[in-house]
Amino acid sequence: MARLIKHEARTRLHERRRDIRRRAAEERRRREERSIRTLFRHIVGRIDVKSSFWEAFKENLLAQLRKTFKHDLDKLREEAEETWEKITLLRDLARRRAKILFVVEHPFFFKNKHEIAVRDRLLLSLPPDVRDYIINRLIDVAKGNPPSPEELQQDRLLRYFLRLYIAYYSDFPCKHRSYMVKITPVTVTGFLGQRVTYYVLRWTEAKNVRADPYLGRSRPVDFYISLIRYKPDEDLWNSLLVASEGTGDYTDTVPLARDHMRRPEYNVPLRRALFQPHWVKVALAKMAGRPELATVMSHCSVYCRVGRLSKTLKWLEEPEKRFWGRRPRRRIKDVLYYKGFRV
Repeated sequence: MARLIKHEARTRLHERRRDIRRRAAEERRRREERSIRTLFRHIVGRIDVKSSFWEAFKENLLAQLRKTFKHDLDKLREEAEETWEKITLLRDLARRRAKILFVVEHPFFFKNKHEIAVRDRLLLSLPPDVRDYIINRLIDVAKGNPPSPEELQQDRLLRYFLRLYIAYYSDFPCKHRSYMVKITPVTVTGFLGQRVTYYVLRWTEAKNVRADPYLGRSRPVDFYISLIRYKPDEDLWNSLLVASEGTGDYTDTVPLARDHMRRPEYNVPLRRALFQPHWVKVALAKMAGRPELATVMSHCSVYCRVGRLSKTLKWLEEPEKRFWGRRPRRRIKDVLYYKGFRV
């Protein structure tokens, strides 16, 4: 009942504002016509001609003036109303008559680009021989040759850059159980021309992926996304997407998402996914069926594996879907059983 009363009060407030604006607009229009008519009476009153001609002339001239300057006057009026609304809102906030319910963040400088720039600058600041050794070792790890525990314990510099560039050694939520190297303008020079598999690693809070109880979703989603409703709201959910294969060139196509049938979509060049990271966030929000939450999504992309083929990508690109029957389904069956979808 309280919510209903609140909505009725808000509706009455909006209706009152609309009436005030309408009356103010009518009053302005009457003042404009009155001023123009007074001017014409002063000029035309001195000329002794037939009044019918001048009345028609004045009416046509007024209509032409209103038609000519209508767009500019409406624009100025809207800007003045918006400014007055902002001033009123700030006044109410200062007097504690209003309360901020939510804030929508629109970042102009993306954190991912600054992190990549700082890490690359740190790597380039090393001596040439040390820098080449670190880059070659990172590419070697991406090929499936991880360092031994003794090497990690002895080489602290290598351990530090493995934590920055390799997903297996990174901190959660950018951590994943796969030896993938993060693609940056510096690391891409180490595997340029080789066969690589691109991956997109995204993360966000579980409440941002879950369907809204009032709005729902804007599209069907993957089965594994629908299972997120069992996670608490504050839990971090990271998702690794196998994108495509390429040669490490900036013109390679990288799909940023897949639909509910696992078909690739939102295909962009590698340079766009690397230098315009907000595309990855927008694709994740659209894939989850909640495009309005693109500003709260996050990602660690783009990663790649060098020289190793992806079995999952091979199954996804298989046109005959019966090929999926050869894949082990034990994990899928267990998930279905524990979630109550099968007996």
